[in-house]
Amino acid sequence: MRNENDRAFKEWAVACRAMERGRQTLLVRKGGIYEEGGVFTIADREFFLMPTYEHQKAELLQPELVADLDELTAAAHSPDEILISAYAVVDTIAEAKDEDQVMALAAEHIWNEVYVKMRFDFNPYDPVYLILLRVYRLPRPFTVPMRREYEGCKSWVTLESPLATAGAAPVLSDAEFELRKARIAGLSAL
Repeated sequence: MRNENDRAFKEWAVACRAMERGRQTLLVRKGGIYEEGGVFTIADREFFLMPTYEHQKAELLQPELVADLDELTAAAHSPDEILISAYAVVDTIAEAKDEDQVMALAAEHIWNEVYVKMRFDFNPYDPVYLILLRVYRLPRPFTVPMRREYEGCKSWVTLESPLATAGAAPVLSDAEFELRKARIAGLSAL
């Protein structure tokens, strides 16, 4: 893991919370509307998780995650600041074959069938990626100011200045991560 980094990956706050708590290990991603170079890529193998609050919808989550979304939505958060409390390292990247494959992995992500179908239907010729992450909780969260260049429907942002990763602790033990990785591999081509 790098000592510091200035790259961040934008994701719904409820998904960031699920990753930080060890509930979610997989990103199911096709990308936002405005990606760098016009297409979603995973050029960065390590990044901070940047929680976003726009577009979060309870009807796209597995039912047990709706309470987390309600809690996050009710909590006060400033639109002028972003709280970054987790760091991720990409372990494995694979293209999803179909909706059934993604739903077979539902224990490793927070999305329901409606969301997964939307991902496959949006720009249907673009691949849906399954990205296995090893997530680390930072020893103390960073509060960074929201900047105009962080806004919009894009996945990746470059932070104004690098943040340190020193003291970050894995959310899952080595043994638990390897067990879940093996289970994922058993259910998919990951």
